[in-house]
Amino acid sequence: MKISARDVAAFTDGYILSGDVDTVFSGVSTDSRGITTGELFVALRGERFNGHAFVAQAVEQGAAGVVVMEDIPRGGAVIISVEDTMQALGDIAAGVRNRFDTAIVGVTGSTGKTTVKEFCSSILSLQGPCLKTEKNYNNLIGVPLALMALGPEYEFAVIEMGTNRFGEIDRLSFITRPQVSIITNIHPVHLNGLRSISGIIKEKQAIFRNTAKCGMAVINPSLEHMDKIEIPSHLQLITYSHKERADITLNHIEHQGLDGSDIEVDLAGKVIRSHVPLPGMHNVVNALGACACAVALGIDPDMIAQGVRQAKFPGMRSEIIVSDHLTIINDCYNANPASMRAALSLLVDSPHSLKVAVLGDMLELGKDAGFWHEELGRWVAQSRIDRLICIGDMARVVCDTAQTEGMDSSAIHPVEKMDEILYNLQDLFDKDAMVLVKASRALKLDQVVNMLKTVA
Repeated sequence: MKISARDVAAFTDGYILSGDVDTVFSGVSTDSRGITTGELFVALRGERFNGHAFVAQAVEQGAAGVVVMEDIPRGGAVIISVEDTMQALGDIAAGVRNRFDTAIVGVTGSTGKTTVKEFCSSILSLQGPCLKTEKNYNNLIGVPLALMALGPEYEFAVIEMGTNRFGEIDRLSFITRPQVSIITNIHPVHLNGLRSISGIIKEKQAIFRNTAKCGMAVINPSLEHMDKIEIPSHLQLITYSHKERADITLNHIEHQGLDGSDIEVDLAGKVIRSHVPLPGMHNVVNALGACACAVALGIDPDMIAQGVRQAKFPGMRSEIIVSDHLTIINDCYNANPASMRAALSLLVDSPHSLKVAVLGDMLELGKDAGFWHEELGRWVAQSRIDRLICIGDMARVVCDTAQTEGMDSSAIHPVEKMDEILYNLQDLFDKDAMVLVKASRALKLDQVVNMLKTVA
C-alpha cells in the first residue's frame, strides 16, 4: 500500500501543518520501535501510553510523516493534525479499503473467531491471494493496520473483529465493509464491558448493519441465542448447522480423537468429504461456518474440502503437544465459560488413562465471575476427570464447588505459584496422562506448558 499525505488529510479531515502534500508513504505504523523508512507514524494516545512522546524517535528512524492530535515541534517530516488519532487510523484504513473491490469476509462472535478465520483463509487462498488479520489483531488498532495492507493483488480478505465494549464492532465493520459476515456464536464473554447476553447480541449484530448491500449474513441457527440476532432485509441469509437441516449441513462425522474429525457435509446440495485437523466438536462447527462463508463467495466445493483439510492454526489454541512422558492440550490463549466447557469435553473424550485439568481464572466476566467459576467447578466434577489443579483469584471457588459436587478432595489442588503446578504433575510422567492447561491469557499459563515441555 502506498498513500500520499494529501490522501491522508482527505480521509481524516486533517490539516497538513508542514511538509510536502505530495509525499507518498510506504505504509502506516503505530509502533515507533518498528518504524521503517518512508512510513507514516500515527501517534495514538491511550490510558497507559501516549505515542506523541515517541514522534521524534519515529522520525529519527525514518518516518516520512506523522499524524498527531497534540502540538509537537515542527521538523523535516510531514505533520498532519487531526482531532483524534485513533479515529484517524480507522479513517485511513477505510479510505484504503474503498480503493479496492476485494471480497472481504468479516468474522465476529464470542468464541471461535480465529479458528473460523484460519479455515476461511485456508479455503480462499486456494482460489486467489487472500489477506487476513494476523494473530489476535482484531481490535481498533489491529483491523485498520490489516486493511492497510490491501492492494490490487488481493482477491480476498478475511478480517476478524473482536470487542469488549459497545461500539467497537460497529466501527470495525464500518471500516471493513465486508461482503460476507459471520457471527460464530453468542456466549457470556467480556461482561465487564458488554454487561449481559442481550448486550453481547446488540454489539455483535452490528456487523450485519455494515455488511455491503446485497451481501450475505452467515449464522448457525442451532446455537443458543442466535434466534435473537437481527438480520437486515438487504442481506441474504446463509445458515449452517451440525444438528439440523440448513444451507450447509453436517451429514456425518467420525471423530479421530486428538487427530480431529472426518466429516461429510452437504454444501447447499453438493456433498463433500473432508477432515477437520483440530479435535473437538466445537472445531467441526467452526469449520462448517467457514464452509458457509466460502459457499457465499461461490468457491468450488472440492476447493472448500481441500481448504478445510489443509488449514493451519496459531499456537495455544487446542494445540496438542505429545512429549516423551505425557500429552498436553495447550489452550492458554483465552478462556471463557463456553471455551472452558469445550476444552473439558475434549479432555474427557481423549483416549488417555489419566485426565488432568490445570485451570486458571476466566477474566472479564464482571459481576457474574463468581457464578461462572462455580459453574466451572460443577463441570469439572461432572466430567469425572482424575485431577484438578487451579491457580488464580478464583481458584478456591472452582475447587470448593468441585468438591461440593462430589469430586474427591484428594484429587483437588488449589495452588498459588507456577512451580506448585509442576510439583502436582510430576507423578503423572510415563503414566499415559493427558493434561489440559487453560486460562485467560493474563494468567500466563503458557509458562506451565513451557516448563512441562522442558521436563516431560
